[in-house]
Amino acid sequence: MKKKNINLDPLLSPRSIAIVGGSIKENSYGLALLKMLIEGGFKGKIYPINPKYKSYKNIPFYASISDIPSMPDNTVIAVSASRVESAVVEAINAGTKSLTVLADISQEEFNGNIVNIANKANVPVCGPNSMGIHNLEKNVRISPFVFPVNLVPGGISMIIQSGSVLGALANNDRRLRFNFFISTGAESVTNASDYLLWVLNLPTTKVVGLFLEAVRDPDKFIEGLKLANTKNIPIVILKVGRTEVSSKLALSHTGALVGDFEVFKSVLEKYNAHLVYSIDELASSLQVFSHYQSTKGKGIASIHDSGGERELIVDIADDLSVPFTSLSKVTKKNLALELEPTMDVNNPLDAWGSGHGADQLFKNSFLHLLSDKNVSLGLYVMDWRQDYYLHLMHERVLFEIIDQIKKPVIAVSNYSLTIDPEMAKRFLDRGIPLIKGTREALVAVKNLLKNKKLTINRNSHKKNKRFFFWEKFTSDHHDINVIDGFNFLSDYGIEVAEYRVCNSVSDAIKASKQIGFPIVIKTLKQNIHHKTEVKGVYTSIQNLNELKEKYLDLEARLGKKIMLGKMVASGIEWSLGVKNDVHFGPTVMLSLGGTLIDLLEEKLVLLAPFSSSEVEQKLKNLKSFKLLKGYRGSNELSVSKLCETASKLSFLAFDFKDLIQEIDINPIIVTEKQAIAVDNVFISNKKTT
Repeated sequence: MKKKNINLDPLLSPRSIAIVGGSIKENSYGLALLKMLIEGGFKGKIYPINPKYKSYKNIPFYASISDIPSMPDNTVIAVSASRVESAVVEAINAGTKSLTVLADISQEEFNGNIVNIANKANVPVCGPNSMGIHNLEKNVRISPFVFPVNLVPGGISMIIQSGSVLGALANNDRRLRFNFFISTGAESVTNASDYLLWVLNLPTTKVVGLFLEAVRDPDKFIEGLKLANTKNIPIVILKVGRTEVSSKLALSHTGALVGDFEVFKSVLEKYNAHLVYSIDELASSLQVFSHYQSTKGKGIASIHDSGGERELIVDIADDLSVPFTSLSKVTKKNLALELEPTMDVNNPLDAWGSGHGADQLFKNSFLHLLSDKNVSLGLYVMDWRQDYYLHLMHERVLFEIIDQIKKPVIAVSNYSLTIDPEMAKRFLDRGIPLIKGTREALVAVKNLLKNKKLTINRNSHKKNKRFFFWEKFTSDHHDINVIDGFNFLSDYGIEVAEYRVCNSVSDAIKASKQIGFPIVIKTLKQNIHHKTEVKGVYTSIQNLNELKEKYLDLEARLGKKIMLGKMVASGIEWSLGVKNDVHFGPTVMLSLGGTLIDLLEEKLVLLAPFSSSEVEQKLKNLKSFKLLKGYRGSNELSVSKLCETASKLSFLAFDFKDLIQEIDINPIIVTEKQAIAVDNVFISNKKTT
């Protein structure tokens, strides 16, 4: 049963807080909780509960939760694991509106009981094993560890399934300014998707960062991604635990090649969320998105004081596919008037030269770069140090021109260990992110460049006119053979090769005369999903004698029943496949086909359903796309037919997501005018309706 949305305000924005296990003992959780609330400026009521103590800084202690004068919005359970369940029961019976559980409760009976108790009472729970909740707008600082209390509020909301990562980002560099951050713990009741929906409705949220080990409510997670897109709030996600163990259990090529992480990536691609691969990349993207949500233009421009570091940024940008803009003739002419005669006027720009008049030179040159209509944003790249007179000069230059610039400007240090915290704060106060690390900065820039508001089609999907026939067929048949598969695909508008089913040599001879040579024959023995692995396929058969020989071999080894089809002579083999993920539903994989599907890692994975234009836009990013466009003098092949077929397969997969687990069309032959499926594998779900 789908869990309904619960009001999280008492949990995340409480007006009163009880602390079961409050303490005045040094280095205890109970004392840290009190200090964080008091020193953090919490304006509501605080009720520490511990019969050992009388008061702390004029705040009275209570012997039990039933003794406090009014029931709190949030009750923090700060006792040992063995006492958590009884404390939860007491708090809920007393009428608390929410719970925060700090202890790491690993015993299943505790978790099970607590979940049942909380769900029955309709009470949200942060944790267990949480490191706390920090709502900087409301001065709510619930934490068993002392965090800085002087954090400057900003627009970054952070949801972290790791206490250590939370500590790293909140306790160190101050260039991340939060309105909210939370350590979600084990998420036994309330999970990251619930928190995501809540922070997206905060008026100050500009960007959301998530550190995820697992998505425990996929439907609500997608609801959050859609809401973020509607509100134009970027989401940046660092996903860990990417091991694809489940792929070992797959029966088709697609199931084996598309692991859980590829499915997750396809979900983020669908809804324009941004994936990063390190904590530094997460921090950099959050920093940039807290200043800018989108940008226009065709690429970036950067200014440098080093030729070598200029080359470095070009190399890294090429690795990440971040485009540098080709400057207009007007921009180059203006730069030539500013620079010394021997200096290069191309982008990226090394503007140092002899260093003479560097302040005006950099100021005017950077303005010329940013005035180019094709430039999306500008990077001011140094190894920024707050104790270096030249970098202080460059700081003054940026501050002089920042109000004149309508495009995003990002300061970048190539080296991540430069001494710049005070300088970074000054930049931040002027609305300029100062990013440490060339690669990290370019990852953030890439995310900014591709952050576009999507139009999500919410129209109801009309099922295929043959849906009900195939729904009954799939429900009644555990196995869909290749002939059934061809008929299934054909009913969804996917072009299939001409074929005949044969049970004898004479059948094969008769069929070959109808279809014409060259032909291909393949076994129809059941439960063989990869026919080439058992030598169950013969291609390019040219005459009757060869046909007889090959048929008799298949008959002796694999049985009489074969499929005989017309050999598609021209074109390139591609592969289309479906994997139905248990959490996010069907995805479609597109890659080169035949034996290349196992040799090449390059593939495109999209969440179903999608249009042919969606897949064509993403297909262009594959290196193998060049093969479709007439590589080295070969004929151009039908990209539109391949993309149209992929789209039709995505709707088939979406329609039958409850009945079909995997599909392979390998190969599908792409010619100048067609995309023809010449083989297929369907794997039904074990459970049928």
